[in-house]
Amino acid sequence: MRALKIKVWQDSAHFRVPHTTRTLQTLPVPMFSTLLGFLCTPLDEDGRKRLLEGIQLAVYSRHTAGFEDRIWYRNMSIKQHLGRFGSRESRLADNRVEHAGGQSPVTIERLHDVTTIIYTICDAGVMSELERIFSDGSISLSLGLAEDTVLVREARVMDFGDNPEPFQGKVDFFSWLPERNDGEGLPSNYNEFFSHIPGNTRLVSSRYSIVNIGGVAVRDFTYSRCKLFSPRGLPVSFTDPYSFYTDHAEKIPLWFAVQKEVAQ
Repeated sequence: MRALKIKVWQDSAHFRVPHTTRTLQTLPVPMFSTLLGFLCTPLDEDGRKRLLEGIQLAVYSRHTAGFEDRIWYRNMSIKQHLGRFGSRESRLADNRVEHAGGQSPVTIERLHDVTTIIYTICDAGVMSELERIFSDGSISLSLGLAEDTVLVREARVMDFGDNPEPFQGKVDFFSWLPERNDGEGLPSNYNEFFSHIPGNTRLVSSRYSIVNIGGVAVRDFTYSRCKLFSPRGLPVSFTDPYSFYTDHAEKIPLWFAVQKEVAQ
């Protein structure tokens, strides 16, 4: 089994919890939709189509600390401008010039010293192209918010052999543990393994299509049911060991999630 490994580091990052507003909460690991956007960015249209054909993803992330940013979100709403300044021409409030339009104070949760490792199974040609792009450092990429730029630590296609192997020990990363057992290399007793892992089940956004609702184009996402895996020791089965493809350098068992096509 061959898969592309991309290991990146960020000084800080924010992986937004959907629908949070005044306080933008962060997840400890990016959603699949964020990863797909990250991988699609350096590719042309043909490369993106080939990437998405039968793609599978596994992601692992860790950080050393969390903190909060407090900023202003600004807009050019005429209604909010008039409500604050009284006229279109004025930008004075308390004898100080302010931004035109409206503004709201927003708190953003952020992670510090973030390492994220992405594994993907996709078209062999696309894996080679992404390996070249991420290795030569010719493009600036972000993961999370637009300002969350990444430093690529490693990018290479790895051969994990033909047979998964029993894994025991601690996994020192956050990850998305897929509920479905159709990912590459998952053991036959994966459902039993999944049931023994504590964690909240979430709908993790994945691929999307553009749909028209009331004359407005919006993104309609597909979702994967996953548990949010937090760093812990894995359960042990003495009768039928849980076997996975393993990255021994990182001490990570790989649980791939199939990214389903968007229903037409």
